[in-house]
Amino acid sequence: MRFTLIRNALFLALIACSAFCQGQSAPKGRFVIVGMGTAPDLMTIRAQRAVAGADVLTAEEGAIKAMWADLAEGKEVWEWPRGIRRFYGADTKAIKDPALRAEALRAEKMRRDLAKKIAGAVRAGKTVACLQGGDPMMYGMTLFLEILPDDVPTSVIPGIGAFQAASAALKSSPPYGYDTSAVILTMDDWPGRADVNEQLMAAGSTMVFYTMNLDYPRLLAQLKRHYPPETPIAVVCDAGDSSRERVIRSTLSAFSGRQLYRELPVNRHILFVGKFLEAGQARKDLMPSIVQPE
Repeated sequence: MRFTLIRNALFLALIACSAFCQGQSAPKGRFVIVGMGTAPDLMTIRAQRAVAGADVLTAEEGAIKAMWADLAEGKEVWEWPRGIRRFYGADTKAIKDPALRAEALRAEKMRRDLAKKIAGAVRAGKTVACLQGGDPMMYGMTLFLEILPDDVPTSVIPGIGAFQAASAALKSSPPYGYDTSAVILTMDDWPGRADVNEQLMAAGSTMVFYTMNLDYPRLLAQLKRHYPPETPIAVVCDAGDSSRERVIRSTLSAFSGRQLYRELPVNRHILFVGKFLEAGQARKDLMPSIVQPE
């Protein structure tokens, strides 16, 4: 009886030890989204370390070759198609147009296949770094965090985005609008949006437009209905890039009348509208006085 108990105890101990050892030696991979800044020399130290320690680099097609080729030496590189985000969140069954439905299904399959590929690499112990220009939390591809299985460890490394880099180029702080404090970061109106830009303009706050596929004539017509003609406007092209960065300053009236938007590099500029461009840190309101203790 005693021998049987001892034998069973030893057997259980061996199982526990085996499980512990397997757990200790199990490969520990992860998926990390890395904000790469708006220019190569605006990468953070944390981003550099993450890229250096990664086994696989993945990014939008052409991005690594164009911007981070030197960081990819000796590493496996995966590219994802530019249209992979298209139709994300849409009910494909509700799309009536056969061509659009087919496109939506293709994009859905691309996302599913890529998620499966990433999960497989992570489970095999590899670190997969997804490189994204600027800050990935601002119109970036964070959908990867949503489509990966729950057992895949993930993290995000923030980067210096276009808003921060462009504000630095303007040498003005957007929250200081003399009699306003809010800054609204937005983009062009899309079908189905509840917070359309014209509603956001009603308060007269500082507006910052990410200009991907921006319909300038429509936007400027909206701005004219809510902002005075002399409202300052600034455009920063290639924000943060010391060799290409360019700042264009104007007013709502002049910018619209001269159609300056036609001269801007597509998808490589950000638009600022607001009094902060001239007011600086001056405020209309008086700072509350310090209450002296009784």
